Amino acid sequence: MYYENKLGRIYYEVHGPENAPAIVFSHGVTMDHRTFKEQVDALKDKYRVIVWDMPYHGKSSAIDDSLHLSATAADFLMELLDYLKIDKAILAGLSFGTFVSQHAASKYPARVMAMVQISGQSLYPKRSGFLNILKPLFVIATKIQSEKRLAKSFAKHKTITPHTFEYLVEVFQHTGKKTYLHLTNEMIRDWVTGIPQLLKQPMLIIYGDREFGAVKKMHQRWHDSTPNSEIVMINNAHHITNQDNPEEVNKAILSFLATQLGQDR
Repeated sequence: MYYENKLGRIYYEVHGPENAPAIVFSHGVTMDHRTFKEQVDALKDKYRVIVWDMPYHGKSSAIDDSLHLSATAADFLMELLDYLKIDKAILAGLSFGTFVSQHAASKYPARVMAMVQISGQSLYPKRSGFLNILKPLFVIATKIQSEKRLAKSFAKHKTITPHTFEYLVEVFQHTGKKTYLHLTNEMIRDWVTGIPQLLKQPMLIIYGDREFGAVKKMHQRWHDSTPNSEIVMINNAHHITNQDNPEEVNKAILSFLATQLGQDR
């Protein structure tokens, strides 16, 4: 299904009972709604599960490159919830999808019940503007590699499972080098601009045990600085934690949701 506004068109899917609590999953850079197939299957009997392709990704259109992607995607997401007549939802994100969730929770706090952050980074406080010097370096590193080689390198550093590796190569090649570079620059923009305040919604932070050491420490700092948060390290998983070990990720999410909604586990 598609939702369209003056900025572009996004693809989305809705699974599960119409009157059940809603949870929205937002994917990472170059990925699409299929990232969360295992989560949809695990949650759809009890929850209204929404997955979508963010602008530039999957079946969705691009938007004006001058727009702040994650903030614009957050607005798109709230419009989609309005269209589906959903007042409040739980937002779940993977990697760059956590940026979109944080912008949505910051701009529309009354509409976000809780958050699940998978392999993400906190946007509060903002980072130094000196990070902008990374942009020309990414341009050079991207242009000197073939698209096929870049796709494999991208996938190699994010997963430990063959099927996820193949998926990441596929979606990267569909997205293309030029768009990947734009998306990377948008991530740097997020680090530098940040969000204006610490989020207060209950939060589950998930990361894999195969993540880089610095990234693991970053997740722990996020948890330590965020009241009302939980943190879970998933065994045998890298950056695409929810695909590397979906059983353990689904278990953690279901437990968190049951606690937040006062349900039996």
